[in-house]
Amino acid sequence: MEHGFLTARHFLAFVFCAQTMVFGQMQPIPAATFDMGEDGGDANAAPRHAVALSPYSIDKFEVANEQYDSCVRAGACTPAHYDDGACMLWTGREFKNVRVKGASRGPRYPVACVTWSQAREYCRAKGKTLPTEAQWEYAALGGRDARYSWGNQQPDGKRCARPADNKPRPVGSFAPNPFNLYDMTGNVWEWTNDHYQPDYYSTSESKDPQGPEVGQYRVIRGGGWYSEAAQLRIKNRHWFDPNFSEVSIGFRCAK
Repeated sequence: MEHGFLTARHFLAFVFCAQTMVFGQMQPIPAATFDMGEDGGDANAAPRHAVALSPYSIDKFEVANEQYDSCVRAGACTPAHYDDGACMLWTGREFKNVRVKGASRGPRYPVACVTWSQAREYCRAKGKTLPTEAQWEYAALGGRDARYSWGNQQPDGKRCARPADNKPRPVGSFAPNPFNLYDMTGNVWEWTNDHYQPDYYSTSESKDPQGPEVGQYRVIRGGGWYSEAAQLRIKNRHWFDPNFSEVSIGFRCAK
C-alpha cells in the first residue's frame, strides 16, 4: 500500500475475502409446521403430511468452488472429482465418467463432482451439517406453497440455469426466494443428510424427521442445470449413490 491507496493486489484480495464472507452467510429459519410432500404427483412424494421443524439456519448460497477449494487447501476436505475421471454425467441413456474443464469450475460457480461424504465433511469442517430433507424442502418453499422456489411460473433463463446453457450459473445469479435463499431451484442438485426410501413419507416422524436409518442411496433435491421442469419442482424427490459424484450435484449446509 502506498500513499493511502490499495494496490491492485490488495484490492483483489479484499474483494475475494468479501465474496467468501457473503457466500458463507446463513439464513435463520424460524420454527414452523408445514405440509411436506404432495398427493397426485410422484408416488415417492406422497402422502402430503404435516411436519413440525425446530428453528435452524441454512446457507443462503450453494457452496462455491472458492469455498470448497479453501477447505481443500486447509487439509479438511478432499478435492472434487473434476480431474480424475471419477465424476459422472447422464447422457440420457446412461452415466459416463468425465473430466470437467472450463468456466463451470470458476471460483464463483457451485462446487459439483463431490460425493455425499465429501459434502458432509465440508459442512463438518465449518461446524455445520447437511440439511435434512424436511429442512431443505421448507427452506425451498420459502414459507408458502409453490412449485418452484420463485413461484409457479415455468422455468426459464431468467429464473434458473437451463439445459441449453450446458453448465450451471455462478452462485447467486438469480433472484432469491422469500427466505432470501438463492438457487434452491436448479443450478446443481443438493445433497441432503437423509437416506432415500421411496415410501418413507408414509412412516415419517411428524417432528424434525431425520430420514430412514438405513438405505443404499441419499436424497438429492432441487434439480440441476440440465434438469427439465418436472425434476425442478420443489416437491420432487430424487436420489443418488453417495459413493459417486456427478457434474450437476453440489450442496449447501445447515446448522
